[in-house]
Amino acid sequence: MDRFPAEFSDLLNKRGRRLLVNPPQFEELIARRETPIVYLDDVIDAGVGAECIRLLDDSVYPRLRRMHAPIDREALTAMKENYKDKLPKTVRVKTATLNSRKSQALDAAREIGLDAMMMSKSFRDLAQKFTRHHLVDKTWDRQVICYETGDYSGPHNDHHPENDESRNGFVDLHIMFSNSAVAQQLLVYERRGFLSVAQDVSQTPAISAYRLPFWHYTTPLQARPGAEERARRWLLLGTFHYDPPLPKLQYR
Repeated sequence: MDRFPAEFSDLLNKRGRRLLVNPPQFEELIARRETPIVYLDDVIDAGVGAECIRLLDDSVYPRLRRMHAPIDREALTAMKENYKDKLPKTVRVKTATLNSRKSQALDAAREIGLDAMMMSKSFRDLAQKFTRHHLVDKTWDRQVICYETGDYSGPHNDHHPENDESRNGFVDLHIMFSNSAVAQQLLVYERRGFLSVAQDVSQTPAISAYRLPFWHYTTPLQARPGAEERARRWLLLGTFHYDPPLPKLQYR
């Protein structure tokens, strides 16, 4: 495999294609007061996933930039009352967006077919499968994220009340690959008001789809002993707005 396929659907194995015939719908989950997230693992063969990782390591990794937002010292020292803690989103990853024509990462993504695959009809159709409302079908945001040992994304909700197109909800689609040096990384998300669900997102190639906003975070990536320098979990992210935008925010 020297390039990503032109259509995302060509990455899927038989199990993946079967599970995506009739996947859970966000609207059904919301009606049951469940968090609108779907996680499907073992949907891409391990060998195919390893080839995807190799392409990303060789071509995209050198063009990533650090996205490091540490805990602000004043989040603690400036507190005036007990138990009034406020922590903005903190994060430590390497990342690149594929939305600007001037992006060096976009050039690398074009060389290996990643750009075309993440703009393919089947990539967008995959996001559409999880919701009954129509998603944009012309353009959407794309991002590549790489977690290494100790990297994480702190608690946040991805609510954008100032944005007309996303204030009442939007869809994130995640395609995930971890190499053999990764021991564990958990996605923790809320259920009925508590951060009470933890899903290991690092064991097999997987797909997850979120209808945001809701509270969630990823734990620091743990490497296998002695493999700390090699551990990487890759995340291919597509963000899709509703067309037209949803008229009302549905949350819990």
